[in-house]
Parts: sequence; C-alpha cells; structure tokens
Amino acid sequence: MASLAALLLSEPLVAVGVVALAAGLLYFLYLSLLPKPLPGIPYNPEAASSLLGDLPAMLRDENGPMDWILDQSRRHSGPICQVFLRPFSKPFVLISDYREAQDIMLRRKEWDRSDYTIEIFSGQAPGHHINQKTGPVWKAHRRLLQDLMLPGFLKDVAAPNIYASTLNLVRLWSNKERLARGRPFSAENDIFYAALDSVLEFSFGQAFPHRAVPPQLRQVETMTAYDVASTTASTTEQGVVEFVRGPLHETIQATLHASNTTGELMDSPCPRLHWWFKSKMPSEARHIRIRNAFLKEQVDMAQERLNMETNLHDERWVKSAVDLMMMRERISAQKEGRQPVYWSPAIRDEIIGFVVAGHDTSSTTMLWGLKFLSDNQLAQDRLRAALHQAHWAAAAEGRIPTAHEITSTHIPYLNAVIEEILRLANTLPILDRQTNTDTTLFGHHIPKDTILLMLNRGPSFTEPGFQVDERLRSASCQTSKSPVGLRQWSPDGMDKFMPERWLRTEPDGSLTFDSTSGPSLPFGLGTRGCFGRRLGYMELRIMVTLLVWEFKMGQCSSELSGYGAIEALTHKPKQCYVKLEKLEGLRS
Repeated sequence: MASLAALLLSEPLVAVGVVALAAGLLYFLYLSLLPKPLPGIPYNPEAASSLLGDLPAMLRDENGPMDWILDQSRRHSGPICQVFLRPFSKPFVLISDYREAQDIMLRRKEWDRSDYTIEIFSGQAPGHHINQKTGPVWKAHRRLLQDLMLPGFLKDVAAPNIYASTLNLVRLWSNKERLARGRPFSAENDIFYAALDSVLEFSFGQAFPHRAVPPQLRQVETMTAYDVASTTASTTEQGVVEFVRGPLHETIQATLHASNTTGELMDSPCPRLHWWFKSKMPSEARHIRIRNAFLKEQVDMAQERLNMETNLHDERWVKSAVDLMMMRERISAQKEGRQPVYWSPAIRDEIIGFVVAGHDTSSTTMLWGLKFLSDNQLAQDRLRAALHQAHWAAAAEGRIPTAHEITSTHIPYLNAVIEEILRLANTLPILDRQTNTDTTLFGHHIPKDTILLMLNRGPSFTEPGFQVDERLRSASCQTSKSPVGLRQWSPDGMDKFMPERWLRTEPDGSLTFDSTSGPSLPFGLGTRGCFGRRLGYMELRIMVTLLVWEFKMGQCSSELSGYGAIEALTHKPKQCYVKLEKLEGLRS
C-alpha cells in the first residue's frame, strides 16, 4: 500500500489516470442504472435521467400515488405511456383504454398475473391462488374453491349468514342514531367491522364465536346522552358525534392487522424487502401465530363435522365455506387415489385470502356507496321507493325483507345503484398483468416480462377517452367490435353518480337493467378476474337494501363529505360520515 501511494505521488499523471478511470467506471455504472425507456412509448424525460425514475414525483403528489398515475395518461394525451415506479427496474406500461384492457383480460393469453402483485400479496398468503401464475397449481387451488360461488351455496348458506351480520349493523346504527340526535358520526369502522363479520360468517358460520360489531353494540346500548356529550368535545365545531369503540378479540385484531400490513406493502417500492423486515418483528410474528392458530382450529372443527357425514353428496350439513372446502378436498382425494390433506399452507392461505380481501374490498365499496347515496338524495329516495315496491309484502307488514326476499327479487334500480357504486368507487383503481412473451400494444413492441397497469377510471371510464386508430389495436380487439357500435358513456356527466345510466326503457315502458351499458371494470375480467365477484354483489345487495330500508341518510356538510382518498389495500375515502334518520322497520 505504501509503495502504491509513493507511486501515485511520484507519478502525477498515473494518479490522474487512475482517478479518471475510476470516474469513468462510476459514470458507466450510473448510466447503466438509469431507467431504460421502451422505444416509441411516451415517458417523462426527467424520470429517465434519475436513478429513482418517477418515484420522487409520485411520492410528492399531494393527491396520492394513484391520482399521480392517472395524471400521466392525461399528461401524455394518449392511451399508452410508461412510468418508472421502482429504482433500477424495467418500466411499467400504463394504458387508459377500456377496449384494450378488456381485450387483454378476456382474449390475450400472453398476459398473466404480474410479479408486482405477487410481491405484495405473497407476504401474508404466499400459497393463495392470486400469487400463482396460470397453470396446474393455480387450477388446483381454484378447484378447491369452485363450489363457494355456486348459486345454491351463496343463497342457502352465505346469504343468511351475511344477512344476520348486517342486522347487527342495523341495530348498532339504530342505537347510534338515537344517541346522535341528527348529528353526523363516522361510518368507517362500523362498515369495516360489519363487512368483516359478514365474511367471517361466510367463512366459518357459527363455529367461530368472535365478531367485531357485537362489542360495539354492547358499548352503545348502555350509553346515555351525557356519555355521548363527554366524548365529542373535540369535534363540537362540526357537530360530529364520537363513539368509543368496544374491545376486539385478539383473533379479530390479527385479521384486521393482515389487511393493514398488505396496505403497507402496496405503498412500498420494495414490497418483498419490506415484508422480510416486518416479518421479523415480534408483534408481526404474534399476529401471524394467532391467525394461524384460529384458522387451524376452524379447519379441524370442519374436518370433525365432515367425518360424521357418510354421504358426501348430501350438502345439508354444510354451514360455511370451510365446510365446503373440506368436502371438496375429500372428494378430490378420492378421485385422485390419495389421502386428503385438510390442513396445508395452500388451504390456510386461501382461507385468510378471502377473509382479508373479502372484507376490505366490500367495506371500501360500501363506504363510497354511503357517500354517493347521501350526496344524491333523489337517487336514494328513488331506490327506497323501488325497494318498497318490490318488497311490497314486507312494506305492508311493517317489517324488513328477509334474506330470501332480497336475494330472489329482481329490482332493476337496485342493480343500477350497485353497479354505479362499483363504477365510481374504484375500490381497486388499477388492474395489472405481465406478458409471458414479446407482444405489441397500440403498435408498440412490448418485451417479455413487462408489467402492464390498466386504469379503470379516467379516460374512457369517467372522462372521454382518447381517439385511437383502429389499425393500432390488436386483431382480437378489432374483431370483437360490436356491429351495432361500441358501448360507451355519454361524455356529459361521466364522473357523476347516475344509476339511470344502467337502465334501458323497453317498448312497454318498463325499465331493464343492462350490465353492458358502458365501460366498468370493478372486478377485472377473464380467468384472472376476481374470484369472489358473485359474493361481493350479494353482500352489497343485502347491505344496501337493509340500510336504505331502515335509514334515511342525510347529506353532511361539505367539510365532512370530501372525496379525497387514502391508498392502502384499497382506494378508501378519507371521510365517510353519516347523518341518519331511523325509518319504520327493525327496532332495537
């Protein structure tokens, strides 16, 4: 080392050469790490000259990452652009065009589940089918779950369970309405808890004893006006009533924690690394241990119930999703000549997957729905009138409709309201895919393993779309074009809550609900679309019916009814307050 130093000091030119070489190598390394845009696809020039790409600009946006991503399509004034959301990684391709997104999800087999979502969701549930590429493993997981979305199971098992859970929410809000006396209160936690209880009822039935809403109900049943006044001092200027939350069992807390953690991973530029560090924390390990223990207990109990049955084709004993999964595993094992495996990482992760995803997505959608209905009184009144007309017997008898009445009665305006809530809620604002081979989009070459982000709001959804040369679309997209014209929304009021846009007037003057009226992708499409779509519709149908039947939801002040959002596992509203008036029906 000393001789090297002497050489450098004695030979200035050598020292200069070494420094220049080192600088050149560092500059070459810097250039090699800079983002590499895909040729011909618009991008932000400043991102291509930064090691962090678009990440700093996205994180600086005061409206949040999803709004920033949406703004990119507007900035580049076209249906396709590219963004650099992770350091030292390939660009994400972003498209904002309903027809092309529909074509990719329905007809183009080169697009599959992306590594992006796998990194996010594999921390909590690595064995869940959402984390599998399309293939034998994914198909085996879906076979395990396939019976859960059959009409018979949904109507006979899931609907009564969800209905019972929603009645607890009605009772809770009846008490809160009594105490609030016309003042607003936050609906966020109540809806979140009610949706969780619904999915717990669906998953485990009465075998799982813990719920989130009953502790809140016990908390408010004994409250007086004085108790309410003592908890609202900090918000008297806006007149908001604050209610103290009841305690939650540790299994409920562990389940809610899984949802919060997944939301953290979605916000992280390096989800896999983020999860690795988080999983080493004692608190995280405790939540996982509690969650796995109660899931194992529920599976064991379902297995015991199954062992008491001799006729596998008699499903009358089935009271929950776990019961049906255990029966499906036994039938599959018999067909394949193997011993059934009732408890495995795959079964564990499938259960926690539909519990976490099911309650988070449905609660977020319902929160947006409450805001839309509160801020659109005419639509709310029309919906209530349609419910009373359709459920005329319940209205005449002064009672609420039964679960069977709700699930078996066709009400076009209710369907339209639910579809419009889903369209505007943007619960999952971006859908993603990854190409497994080289392909093209709008005439641009897309190399293998490129991740694609597809917007389901903005251009062609909630604002006019971009003009696209038909020759630039894929062959399958062109051939699928309807001979009677494309379904698209009128450019006026595309971003407004208008359930009527989903209704069609028949020659006899009757109204018909048309689910294909225009662009909307709340559940995705194709084989990799949302597995729980039918359950989600049914849960919304029950919750919307009972809440609108029982309560008039008044419009809150502008300070309490903003439409800003929080990006977590879902696209949640920052504010969701309700101002209730109890109507005739269920009394607590």
